[in-house]
Amino acid sequence: MNRIATFSVIAALATLSFGGMTYATDAKMNWPSHIDQSVRAFKGDNVRIVDVDTLKQENQTRMWIDEASAEQRASLMAAVEANKPLAAKLKAQNVEMNNIAGAEEAADGGLTIYVR
Repeated sequence: MNRIATFSVIAALATLSFGGMTYATDAKMNWPSHIDQSVRAFKGDNVRIVDVDTLKQENQTRMWIDEASAEQRASLMAAVEANKPLAAKLKAQNVEMNNIAGAEEAADGGLTIYVR
């Protein structure tokens, strides 16, 4: 009976470990699809600037920002620079373009820009 209990505990711990790895893998794959097109086409005044360091380490948004590829960041940067009105708004708020780490479309149609 003791072996069965020990085996059950080991199996439960192994399952928890694999579940955590799956979550971490999923989080880094969650770069918002087509965010570069959304940023390029964004029109409006509802732009929010968020410092990545204000997000908790386990925050999913922070995870995908931290795991973003160089190609994803370059595509986002090109989209911001192509949207002249947005770039002007960001510069007016003292956002340095090379500090942009990510972006998300808000449910209300606004845009959240994450900076470092």
